Amino acid sequence: MITYYMLGGGKRLCDIVFAGSHDAGITGGDANVQTQDLEIFEQAKAGVRLFDLRIAATKSSTLSSSPVLLKAFHADPKLMHQKDKKDKIVFDLGGRKADVTTTKLPLDGAFGMRLVDMLKQAKEFVKYNGSEFLLLKFDKCTNWTIIAEICARELGNALFTGTGSLNEKTLDQLKKHVVVLFTPKGIAEVAGQGYLSSTGIWGCKRLADGTGYGSGYDGLQYVGKGGTNALNGDSDMGKIASNIEKQGELMQIGALNSDPRVMGMMYWTTTGLKRSIRERNSTMWGADNRPTALTELWMAGFGEAITSRLPTYVSSTDYTNGVALKAFMPNIVMIDFADIDKGKFIFELNMKASTELTQTARKIAQARKLAQGQGGGRRQQRVGLF
Repeated sequence: MITYYMLGGGKRLCDIVFAGSHDAGITGGDANVQTQDLEIFEQAKAGVRLFDLRIAATKSSTLSSSPVLLKAFHADPKLMHQKDKKDKIVFDLGGRKADVTTTKLPLDGAFGMRLVDMLKQAKEFVKYNGSEFLLLKFDKCTNWTIIAEICARELGNALFTGTGSLNEKTLDQLKKHVVVLFTPKGIAEVAGQGYLSSTGIWGCKRLADGTGYGSGYDGLQYVGKGGTNALNGDSDMGKIASNIEKQGELMQIGALNSDPRVMGMMYWTTTGLKRSIRERNSTMWGADNRPTALTELWMAGFGEAITSRLPTYVSSTDYTNGVALKAFMPNIVMIDFADIDKGKFIFELNMKASTELTQTARKIAQARKLAQGQGGGRRQQRVGLF
């Protein structure tokens, strides 16, 4: 199992690189819909720490009186049909009646795992792996208040509570906990019902141009966005090339504009509802699950940040040369069909980050010595950072 705590309990969330699971609850369905093989607990063992969850309510049978269940779904939101219903029996609320929005998916969409099952598996994982944490990112959902109530009930004391930027929380603070993240739309719907970060419902905000980070924001702040248009009709290679171009541009925005505490979310996925997601994913990862293109894309975003931003963020510590660095980096790599090989590959990016920062710190320290005339009696050539 991949253990992130071994990177150091004092590491902040914005200091590490980890895997995220795209459409984490879609473990079945047709080839053009399924995005994962493993359920939540096993994905977590494979190194996934952020789960992309899209939840909608659906009837448990075709009978008009049948109760509704909350499940993960995968479909183009533009093609879904939703209906508001009064006093509907919600199975996941213990059979209690509530106002609910039900969703009917198009033929090329599918429902996946039940919300309650995913929450139970998340809670079990942090219970039996007490050094670890999980982030559940709810997006494109309906029935936000019902989701918040079920999260609070199912996660119990495993639910992470508090205030302030999650980006700056340490692994020591996060361990043994599940963090629930709602997009601004979700927060707007539930805040008036008492669901705040202090009770376990945190915000999750995308900074479109990379600016606007605040330590007082109760939630996660990131740069990045999903890949390709699901319906653009490109070939598989066309979609892959399009995604690489888009992700490179997004990570450059973060590198040039963002506070180093802003987290980068990079998608190594492509969306398409016409052909097999698994086949396209296999092409992206290659036969050995060690894609050179992913490393190059990740390093490009990280390298851009080091080159253009780091001199502003040099601070004194007890580091060997008295210099430590922190840069914006692609912290979260979103993937389809998570497994242990992909998880290990992404975990190893932490070593690449450490190496790059260490080498840069030494070069900056050496350059400073030269500038201060400490480089020796003979005039030496100025050291380049890269």
